[in-house]
Amino acid sequence: MATGGVGYLYGAALKSTYAEFDEVCMSSGEGDHILAYDDIKMIEKGLFIDPSFLKIFSVNMLEGSRDPLKEVHSIALSVSLSRKLFRDQAVGKMLKFDNQEQLMVTGVFEDFPSNSHFAAVKMLVPMEYLFANNPNQWKSRDNWDSYMFDCFALLNPGISHTLVSAKLESLLFEKSSNDSKAMKPKGFLFPMDQWHLYVNFNDGSSSPPRIRMVWMFGIIGAFVLTLACINFMNLNTARSEKRSKEVGIRKVIGSVRGQLIRQFLGESLMVVTISALMAFMIAWMALPVFNELTAKEIELPWSEPMFYVYSFSFILLTALLAGSFPALYLSSFNPVQALKGSFKAGKHATLPRKVMVIFQFTISILLIIGTLVVFLEIQHAKNRPVGFDRAGIIQMQVHTKDLADTDYNSLRSELISSGAVENMAKSDFPITGGMAGDGSITWEGKDPDLHPLIAMNRCSHDFPATNGFQFVQGRDFSRDLTSDSSAVIINEMAAELIGKGKALGTKLRLVSGKERTIIGVIKDQIRWTPFSKQSPHLYYIGYEGMGHLTIRLNPSIPVAEALKKVQEVIYRRDPNSPFEYKFQDEDYVRLFHAEERMGKLAAVFAGLAIAISCIGIFGLAAFAASQRIKEIGVRKVLGASVFKLWSMLSLEFVWLVLVAIVIAFPIAYYVTRQWLSQYEYRVDVPWSIFALTGLLALVISLLTVSYQALRAAWMNPVNCLRRD
Repeated sequence: MATGGVGYLYGAALKSTYAEFDEVCMSSGEGDHILAYDDIKMIEKGLFIDPSFLKIFSVNMLEGSRDPLKEVHSIALSVSLSRKLFRDQAVGKMLKFDNQEQLMVTGVFEDFPSNSHFAAVKMLVPMEYLFANNPNQWKSRDNWDSYMFDCFALLNPGISHTLVSAKLESLLFEKSSNDSKAMKPKGFLFPMDQWHLYVNFNDGSSSPPRIRMVWMFGIIGAFVLTLACINFMNLNTARSEKRSKEVGIRKVIGSVRGQLIRQFLGESLMVVTISALMAFMIAWMALPVFNELTAKEIELPWSEPMFYVYSFSFILLTALLAGSFPALYLSSFNPVQALKGSFKAGKHATLPRKVMVIFQFTISILLIIGTLVVFLEIQHAKNRPVGFDRAGIIQMQVHTKDLADTDYNSLRSELISSGAVENMAKSDFPITGGMAGDGSITWEGKDPDLHPLIAMNRCSHDFPATNGFQFVQGRDFSRDLTSDSSAVIINEMAAELIGKGKALGTKLRLVSGKERTIIGVIKDQIRWTPFSKQSPHLYYIGYEGMGHLTIRLNPSIPVAEALKKVQEVIYRRDPNSPFEYKFQDEDYVRLFHAEERMGKLAAVFAGLAIAISCIGIFGLAAFAASQRIKEIGVRKVLGASVFKLWSMLSLEFVWLVLVAIVIAFPIAYYVTRQWLSQYEYRVDVPWSIFALTGLLALVISLLTVSYQALRAAWMNPVNCLRRD
């Protein structure tokens, strides 16, 4: 189980208060840290943990002690990181950690699986080291209101997490200060098997966007497979007259209907089995492309016995689905009529085929509309006003005390003097990252029952100017005014909350107790996902701590040259750290990755659905043309034009597509509205999307049918009339 964002004392309270817990451990958030050994320097992700973490997650220790983190100055490395740093035995070697102290490698553990929550974690460090070397963390150690840690718990066997979760719900509230109680904090347990697919929380409840996506693509995949099965049914039943004599002969010589059904189902199973073998080969070859598209590391589980069990079951089910209707239909023929050649399909025999063609194009139209709406929503969010500049700006995380303690003004002056930098700022969080939150901020006239959570970012005077903040009221921070050390800049949402849009000059009291004055109001910025509403937030002056550097490069010189000069200046202050940075515009683009991946996958499925539908209608058009070949010959002899013959053969399928359009449009409207409802900031779906999709479906169907129709219409009428 896990609870996120709690005070460090929470774990000990759980263990001492509730007998249902076998083990409880606290952990820091996943963070980047510098490791140095000889001339090797690298930045990897690590966790500060309580020793019980190793037991809770069954960490497989390959070298060293089974309990490697008993000493404060110890570190455990993943086997992949160990091999990067050392050529031989790692245990007992000393590493410099974050350019501060030497830590001894006391254990090497097996890498966490690539599909696990801790996949990126390559090192584990005792929590005691974090407290011993970071004064701010030491202060937070005994502070219930410092929601900076993760808590992981292992329940005793047979204990229901639901019952325990209900019991501990009020613990966090009871231990919090009066200010934090105003936010009504609530603890709950969250099962490990739901971490990946159920990760968003709202008032303690999880919402499942990822599981909805899994279900959505699973259903789409099932529809695509169903389309292929429909093609098989359609073409088999369309060829029924061709196989009528075979059925008649087999019945005359003694075959019963059950034997015929088994024969046709066997044929279906053979086709599906061959298709499955081809599908496995294509999947194996396409897997690298799929993994790149979805940002996953999926492998085909050839060594898993259940993989073959599931595959065979799926093949069997597909064969039954595709072959059942043709088998029942073909085995029902009257043998006398079949052998006399007088068997003709009834006037309603084509009805099932028409229904299935309508179903195929309905699904295809739904997928096309869905794909277009996804891309429209992404573009709508991308066009949303951001509220800050992105181009030509880099972000650097401060990893070491050397860089954190360097004189900020001196560093800034040196960077600007190099000619490579226009401006520089420091902040706790980058503009594209998270922010701290405070629900206890007060101001004059505030409703005592109002406890909004306001996001905060401590920064240098130059942060707004470096990021290009857009002011709607007031002014920026000024270095010439000493009073600005107690100044605050807020966004429009915070201004509306605090003073109904007239918040300038209002004094705020933050959690530290210090009073600060609002001097400026900026446009709302996109700080979290661009698809949702943003929150009230504020910026205030402060230079303490590690934080991040934001550097606006000089656009008049090449980027590579500017980065080289920045690196030289940084190395003079922090020579033992790798030079790592992110471009601000690229970091902003990552906010769209999930939706863009979904859009690409939807486009692939839509393309498959259209292709399969076209193959089916192509085959049916060919069969329809062959069935009416003599009629075509007679009509040509009587003077029918190619256009008349084309329209005669094509209109039947056009009407089917028109029916599919009528059915698909209201369904698509409802489904897309439901999907868009998960986003607070969403596009209004224009009617042109439906018109364009309908026109596209008609054009595709006409092009598909026209080949067979024109081929028949251009045939020599003599050859048509000679056909049996």
